[in-house]
Amino acid sequence: MGHGIGPQNFDDAFALVVRYSPVTMDEVASAGKVAFHRERIEAYLRGEPVYPVSMELDITSQCTRQCEDCPSSRSQYHHELSMGFVRELFASLGGRVKGLLLSGGEATIYPEFAEVLALARREGFEDIAIVTNGSRLHEEQVAEALMEHASTIRISLYDWDEYACGGIQPMLAKIEALRRRIDRCGSGLKIGVSALTTRERAPRLAEIGEAVHAAGAHWIYYHPMCVGWSDGHLKQLDQAGVVESVTEYQARDANGFGIFIASGRYGHGQVAFDGYHSAHFLLVIGADGVNYLGAEVKYQDRYALADVAGDWRTDFLHRPERLEKIRSIDSRSYTALSSRHRGVLYSDLIERMKGGGGTPGNGAAYSFPHIL
Repeated sequence: MGHGIGPQNFDDAFALVVRYSPVTMDEVASAGKVAFHRERIEAYLRGEPVYPVSMELDITSQCTRQCEDCPSSRSQYHHELSMGFVRELFASLGGRVKGLLLSGGEATIYPEFAEVLALARREGFEDIAIVTNGSRLHEEQVAEALMEHASTIRISLYDWDEYACGGIQPMLAKIEALRRRIDRCGSGLKIGVSALTTRERAPRLAEIGEAVHAAGAHWIYYHPMCVGWSDGHLKQLDQAGVVESVTEYQARDANGFGIFIASGRYGHGQVAFDGYHSAHFLLVIGADGVNYLGAEVKYQDRYALADVAGDWRTDFLHRPERLEKIRSIDSRSYTALSSRHRGVLYSDLIERMKGGGGTPGNGAAYSFPHIL
């Protein structure tokens, strides 16, 4: 299929990746992070079965908040994975899948949260990240588990106005307290923050970055606000001025603080793929135990690939029906294409690599390379 102007080989494709966003320190997120795992991509393009680089796992859909348009916490049904299933899953994938991102809902309210983290380390996951709204960072058991076992947390500051979720000050205080504990104990845990962007928020993006930096966070990641989560027809809100605002902030005030934006998510160029390749590299499992095509279409039945918990099989990744479903989803029919989510961009990049020779370069460096 046609892709417009694109690289003709792996090296050109990877050069395109490196241009997606400026680097002030090792990247945590990029539209081309999947290309870092060149041996796995080369094996996939040779037609060999591969294991994912990362698993994104919702251990519960329960949450301490009710954010607007959230497909998890606002669902009429709530799910929670059993610890028995988590053990089976980790035993099957640990050591082969090196990255684990725990999400929800609010992952830290899972009754065996600390046990899940400890088990993940024992089973061989190298990079362990937790997406959290930060509401329980002050609790001793949560903080201790994070500092002992997690690589990074990503606090979702999706609203930071005074009226939203009690305002930002209580969260800044929790970041400060956790950072003091990290420094005192010598923990390697990194505190990250993610902030949703819109045209209206563009003038204030540096402001929120400066606030969380001053509180002790190690990095911030800006990404586009999307609507349409309830039915899988995602599209971005107006993002005019966002990239320019963040780029200016990066240029003047990095100072050892990670300021990240995947500029490819804000582009308007064509993305195209025959088969949603990303599903082979980023394994997404909801709190209902179902494997979904991508993080942007979790809990959408049409994009369910396998009922992993309901029909447990150690070979579920490579079952023919799952592989065929992945192959059948292309960019012409994909309802979440306009989100330009990371899975969409990974699939586009791998499609571009399909016609090339050589190998991806090593021009980009990543913190937590196994968290896609």
